[in-house]
Amino acid sequence: MKYIILMIGMLLMIAPVMATPDYTFKVGEDAKLIASCDIDGMPCDPATAACNLTIRDPDKNYIVNFQPMTIIFGGDINYTIPTNQITTIGDYPGKIYCMDNGQNKTATFIMAMTPTGKDTGFSLFLILAISSIAILALGIFSQNEYVGFLAGTLFLTTGLYAIAYGISNFADLYTRAIGFVSLGLGLIFMIAAGYKVMEGFLGENRGF
Repeated sequence: MKYIILMIGMLLMIAPVMATPDYTFKVGEDAKLIASCDIDGMPCDPATAACNLTIRDPDKNYIVNFQPMTIIFGGDINYTIPTNQITTIGDYPGKIYCMDNGQNKTATFIMAMTPTGKDTGFSLFLILAISSIAILALGIFSQNEYVGFLAGTLFLTTGLYAIAYGISNFADLYTRAIGFVSLGLGLIFMIAAGYKVMEGFLGENRGF
């Protein structure tokens, strides 16, 4: 039981610090960044304001180095990064510098490039995986087939999630392989636990 509590404690410590990207784009497509420019609560004026963008790739190399952004009425600013500059999956840290009438403002962000263009995150997969292992351990220690069946269901869910959405920003043969393994384990645990449940049920009926 103490190992289960330890795993759950680790989960609670790790999950909150998972970074969530501000933008998520698909590798192989142009990335159009859209943000807002306001200084002292007022939208930047396209006639007087200037905004510049800097972005680094996951290897910390600059792919956009202090390039001017387009400012439109209402304070919206945008910049389109062409496909050939963002070919690597991962997180791209960026910074926007804006100046208007002698006032300036700086904002930082994270741009994630994924195979699907969606941020599936790592937290949910981690929660499912650790919960599956914790419930399975609980079922083994308590020798309770109902808990074992629940563990099988969680392994099954974890596998289906990995197959459908990948793991974090990755969705390839490796993540699918992990998904199929988890799926197989879930089916085995569910069948084994279900057999024990039915065996106990039939045994009780034969006793009358």
